[in-house]
Amino acid sequence: MLDIATLEQLLPFTGDSVRWHLPDDESGAPDAVEVTCQAIAATVSSAWATLKEQAAARRKTDPAMHRLLLNLHLDGLDAHPAGSILSLNVASRGIHDLLHASTGARFVEALRAESRLSLTVADCDSRLQWTRGIRCHWVPPKPEEIEPDWAAIAAREDAIIDGRTVDAGDPCAAGNRLMLALRRRAGIRGGLGAAWAGHPEGLVTLWCSPAAGRRLVELGVPAMPHLSERGPSVGFTLTDQECHDLTEKILVSSAA
Repeated sequence: MLDIATLEQLLPFTGDSVRWHLPDDESGAPDAVEVTCQAIAATVSSAWATLKEQAAARRKTDPAMHRLLLNLHLDGLDAHPAGSILSLNVASRGIHDLLHASTGARFVEALRAESRLSLTVADCDSRLQWTRGIRCHWVPPKPEEIEPDWAAIAAREDAIIDGRTVDAGDPCAAGNRLMLALRRRAGIRGGLGAAWAGHPEGLVTLWCSPAAGRRLVELGVPAMPHLSERGPSVGFTLTDQECHDLTEKILVSSAA
């Protein structure tokens, strides 16, 4: 059965559909990349059309190949140093199964021979996600997650808390330093946040849980608590100087 073609499937396969993943100098010059992509697209398009005509002529003796090519659309190609990977639009799960089975292997081998290019089909799991209009294409590998240097982060935070690192141009520096001191030296971690008012004196409101608020009172926070309008949170509004004074008080108490 012929699948209904989408607008994207009706677009011609041109040099713009070839994505280049090789160094530009392998083709001599950047301008040559475009020419090479156009040549690859023309060659693959011609080979594809030939195989489709052959499959139609042999539809009675090789119905699987005819069904595959009737419901398969070439919409891109990724050129890699090890060869080119076809980007295909597959009509359904059944066609996707044909593509990744012996019929698909025969098709790709015939396409290689007809185009005289190293071509492969992406090893994809798209069939598990979609039932129709499956895109079978090369997916760039995800970069490895780099583990943060927690020791370096802790060292920088300690330098800020101790006053060895000072960002004089940051209007939030005093509040940030106090927040770090509360978390790392006073042990107040859960539910602690801050909001800056952009005031010349650097007004910042510390928001915390009622339990953390009682701990701040014990530390001698120089401000009266006020309740939040959103949930059970307690706020303390401080100036830059008050943030500095409270931080120094926390450092003295934590060192004792």
